[in-house]
Amino acid sequence: MNRSGITLLISAIAIALLLTWLNTSWLSYDGFQAVKKMKKIDYYLSDFTLLATQPDGKMHYHVKALHLIHQQSTGASEIFKPELIARDSDDVLIAIQAEKAQQRSKNGPIQLTKKVSIVKKSNKKSQGFQLATEDLTYNPVKNTLETKAAVMLTSNAGYMRGVGLMTKLDQQELRILSNVHAEFLPAGNE
Repeated sequence: MNRSGITLLISAIAIALLLTWLNTSWLSYDGFQAVKKMKKIDYYLSDFTLLATQPDGKMHYHVKALHLIHQQSTGASEIFKPELIARDSDDVLIAIQAEKAQQRSKNGPIQLTKKVSIVKKSNKKSQGFQLATEDLTYNPVKNTLETKAAVMLTSNAGYMRGVGLMTKLDQQELRILSNVHAEFLPAGNE
């Protein structure tokens, strides 16, 4: 092979490597990709009811809502006008309502927002109450309620307001975390 043939071969190999590198760079550059990463909805429910049960068949929680959108890739759900029903330690139902809710993963906490209200009716074992806030997290696995927002708790015994809340529904304890102001009615005025 003569000198010009070797030069032509080396030039062809260099051009092939350069074109391969350019093609790889072109395909990996996000701005040139035609397919956008979209969130795929695998199902949409309208005016639905969902009941989650425990292994013994008892209700764990119940969800009723206007709409639900479920994302296939993440397992996240967006719920509009949800009403959740859960049980506390006295086996009394607690109703939680909001304008919107999001659950980022299956069995993950449910973030309720805008006009959140919780209502527990009175029974022989415990006194009922109403609680209002703008943001609340319900964890169905741990059976807890939490918020860092302002809360207003009203019962037959009086009212209590403050900032932040933590409670386990399977215990008879509700904590308002800071800036607590309360007014209690004397016993017998219920």
